[in-house]
Amino acid sequence: MAGNEFYNLKPTIWNNRLISALKRVLIFANLCNQDYTGEVTAGGTVKINQVGEVDVGDYTAYSDMTFQTLDDASLTMKIDQQKYFAFQLDQTDTVFIAPNVMGAGVDRGMYRLRNGIDQFIAGKYTEAGVTYGSATAPKNASSGTIVQYLAEFRETILEADIPAEGLWATVPPWIFTKLFLAGVADKTPNADVFANGWIGGIAGFSRLYMSNNVAMSNTTTTTVLASAGNEAMAYAAAISGDIRILPAPARRATNVDGLWVYGGKVVRPDRLGCLYISEVAN
Repeated sequence: MAGNEFYNLKPTIWNNRLISALKRVLIFANLCNQDYTGEVTAGGTVKINQVGEVDVGDYTAYSDMTFQTLDDASLTMKIDQQKYFAFQLDQTDTVFIAPNVMGAGVDRGMYRLRNGIDQFIAGKYTEAGVTYGSATAPKNASSGTIVQYLAEFRETILEADIPAEGLWATVPPWIFTKLFLAGVADKTPNADVFANGWIGGIAGFSRLYMSNNVAMSNTTTTTVLASAGNEAMAYAAAISGDIRILPAPARRATNVDGLWVYGGKVVRPDRLGCLYISEVAN
């Protein structure tokens, strides 16, 4: 059979490779609660179980306590994003190197999936419950004011009772440049600290993550998301069936395709902050 070197490659191996690769390179998705990832299906929903606030009362000795009935604050997250990759491998181009060529194709598909997933989650900035600045009145940041605005943003989210422990923020490359020019970021882009977008802790944030997928609210205004831990946003995803490795009709070639389905939601708007900021000259 033409191209039969591919059919000995188990689809589950490539599924695991894709999932593993995505986990390494995602930034926004890795800042989400992913407890719901796994058995999700295209067009389906995931129920996120939550309860309302718990009351705290004064205790009086020898008096009965009042037991509260917790409110059901469950949310539903739609799995409404469906992305695929598909490519063809001609037998004449792939003799003796089938796994290498196929691996390169899956890796490129992974790269494109990564951008799509992170852009989707970054676009959830509109659901943030705590804001500093706005799309129409952003903070205009130069190297002389960038630290001030990040510090004031941190103050705003702390005043909204977002925990200080483990506080993170996502920033575009131009903000790192401003921080570098301000003398507060002294790591070079090839330092180990830059793994997975992390550029260290600055202005009271434990971690800043740099990404080109930071969302723009308009042509000049950047959104910086911030929270602590992964309570604010949820993300669930799965490969919809195995990566398929099939003979191409009427060709001595092999078709490879994969379908990735996912969804995301801001589940705690009160735990997600958004800074609206624009770049100005130094």
